[in-house]
Amino acid sequence: MSNNEAEYQAVIAGLMFVIRHYPGSRVRCLTDSRIVVDQLAGRHAVRAAVLQPLHMRAQELVRQHGRVTFLAIPRELNRLADALAWEALDGRGWLACALNRHHAM
Repeated sequence: MSNNEAEYQAVIAGLMFVIRHYPGSRVRCLTDSRIVVDQLAGRHAVRAAVLQPLHMRAQELVRQHGRVTFLAIPRELNRLADALAWEALDGRGWLACALNRHHAM
């Protein structure tokens, strides 16, 4: 799965959760994928065929919920989230070791 596919899957899962558990609440979706934010805001076309159904589903959920804004976070400000994602995917424990060393100082 590409990074953009994963971003769309996360947006979809998050919106489904909010619709189910917090209907009517304001939602601010933060992501480091500028292209996904621009596509969901209608500023960029979705050219990749694999993203088109994901984009349509996300847009459908946005319309259903109605109170959603998207914000792109610069990647350099999102390093901890990236590290945690890689930790979850990798399972080697390098981040936990690094954090433990940092806190021991």
